[in-house]
Amino acid sequence: MKAMIKSTSVFLNVLSRPGLVLVIFLFIGGIIYLNSLNNPFEFDDDVVVVRNVNIREPGNIPRYFFDPSLGANDPKVAGHYRPLVIMSYAVNYALGGLSPIGYHIVNLAFHAGSAFLIFLMVKAMSGRVEQAPVSPPSKDRRGRSKQSDTRITSHPEGVSNDSVWSLAAIAAGLIFLVHPFNSEAVNYTTARSSVMSGFFYLLAFYFWVRYRSEKLSSFTSNFYIASLLAFVAGMLSKEVAVTLPVMLWLYDLYGFQQAPGRHSSTLAYVLNWRTYIPYLPFVLIVVVPYLMIRFFSLGRVIDPFQRDMITQLLTEIPVLVKHWQMFLLPRGLSIIHDTGVYSSVLGAVLLSGFLLILYIFLAFYFIWKGRHSLRAASFFMFWFFIVLLPTTIIPLNAVFQENRGYLAIVSFVVLMGMAIAELGKKISRSAMMAVLLVLLGTYGAITVHRNMVWGDSVALWKDTVEKTPRSSLAYAGLANAYRDRGDLFLSAETAEKGLSIDPNSYYAIVNLGRTYQMLGKTDRAIAEYEKALRIAPGEAVISNDLAILYGQKGDLEHAELYLKKAAEEWQDQPNIHYNLAVVMAGRGRLKESEVEFRKALSLNPSYIQARLELADTLEKLGRNNEAAEQYGEVIRLSSAGPDNWSAMLGVDRGVIRKFAEMAQQRLARLNRLRQ
Repeated sequence: MKAMIKSTSVFLNVLSRPGLVLVIFLFIGGIIYLNSLNNPFEFDDDVVVVRNVNIREPGNIPRYFFDPSLGANDPKVAGHYRPLVIMSYAVNYALGGLSPIGYHIVNLAFHAGSAFLIFLMVKAMSGRVEQAPVSPPSKDRRGRSKQSDTRITSHPEGVSNDSVWSLAAIAAGLIFLVHPFNSEAVNYTTARSSVMSGFFYLLAFYFWVRYRSEKLSSFTSNFYIASLLAFVAGMLSKEVAVTLPVMLWLYDLYGFQQAPGRHSSTLAYVLNWRTYIPYLPFVLIVVVPYLMIRFFSLGRVIDPFQRDMITQLLTEIPVLVKHWQMFLLPRGLSIIHDTGVYSSVLGAVLLSGFLLILYIFLAFYFIWKGRHSLRAASFFMFWFFIVLLPTTIIPLNAVFQENRGYLAIVSFVVLMGMAIAELGKKISRSAMMAVLLVLLGTYGAITVHRNMVWGDSVALWKDTVEKTPRSSLAYAGLANAYRDRGDLFLSAETAEKGLSIDPNSYYAIVNLGRTYQMLGKTDRAIAEYEKALRIAPGEAVISNDLAILYGQKGDLEHAELYLKKAAEEWQDQPNIHYNLAVVMAGRGRLKESEVEFRKALSLNPSYIQARLELADTLEKLGRNNEAAEQYGEVIRLSSAGPDNWSAMLGVDRGVIRKFAEMAQQRLARLNRLRQ
């Protein structure tokens, strides 16, 4: 027992050194996620990172801020404005190519940083000036002024409990760091948008807490400006950061810090227009310009609704409860969740609604009790609803995804941290330490196991199919994993199982078509791709694949038809214009072929293969001087960076050298003809 108390004292001494705490967080995070660093790319990582040639040119970085289509290799996936995330992928690629280690390290670094910010945030909220809504001083029967209800204390409850709040802060940060619910956000490279936006969201909130702790809150405060800039970074990482101004207003409303006008009653504070001045820059400088950029670049502010609003709200009621179920008992973790869509208030909706009403009632009860710690608990209970507001209101394709709850779990870990600290205060520090260690050990072990599941694509998707057997998308993912491993017949069989669940599952149909294509069953592959296009007519990638198959059959008419459809849907994809140029050349329409080759090169001047084919076309048109210029450019580009061009084209160095040799031979022939 004495040893436990002594270790606790040492622990408290450590907490007084934030730099040391950060080192501890990085160390523990590294240990927990060590077995995840070599995990492969999964799911949307293929189009966002692996096949996204846009991240392979550092010169594209400025374009990320005004061209969202560069966010993925598929225009249907690149439907978000998240330039900082895409820029981080470009930096990863520049430093380590497509080695997954670097991508996972970046995700983990942001995650550990977020855990550390939770520690700082809770500690900063521990014991500032506390203001309660007051009325003017009243007088007793002798005419003397009574003591005001205003309380200005160095710490809530009038007792120094810095150690309690420090323990709550470290417990909250550590639980967040090791909790298995967050393992998807760290393992799934495409979920970097969640960890990046979460980090900047917490950073902005922490700076606001520090800003409000100053004796004189001014817009020129370094903390105020830092909070605003962190919010900008959050919005440029993921749209969900838009709820931050609401959280800042709620923080001031709770009165944790001295805010201008906060000495008045709560109602007067809410109705006073001056109350909202500090939040206006967050809206006018960040939110409004962001929405305008999104509108002009994507043609819309929000994506088309997948469900009507009533159905969406009824569906989200059980989803909100599901979050808390997984926070408390992280069972059933999966990359896909088979969550029902509800249009009636009966059953799961009614029960979940009742639980949420109890939750809200408890949050208001904590406010009524008035203690600083209980009001802090109430604040973070409402945090849960507010940070999930965008995904609660907007009907998305996937009803529930774990990485979307990255900010929501902050409410859980802070409440757990506060409960553990109260345990140490009311019972014993040794009991508190024992509970914390058991909790961290249990959550950490589950996270390590989840990392192992993410370490093998087939294992990940088998796990997903077991947990969501009614999801055709899960079978499509497993079929894709089998195909990547070379088990083509097993891939086809799995895709067909997915289609038995949902005959109109686009992803299952596409996976089956790709497997048939690899098996050399061209006609069957064509049939599946055409079926997929009937379901999703605007899928440029499938139109392009269909054109390639028809080209292999020698049916250039159909190949041209599908390539033109693909080019309409995806105008800035150089590969499509290149393929169309090749088909047109094959049909003897050299001038039209030249136009398409030049379109491909205008989009990617480093496209050596397109430049070589353009030179050949110009030579056939009798324009030898222009052809010679193109051959010379091919030679120059090939010698400038074969590794880079090899990556851009998806071919090895040998092919690049072959292009250069062909260009040299043809250029030499043209020079002889000139003589």
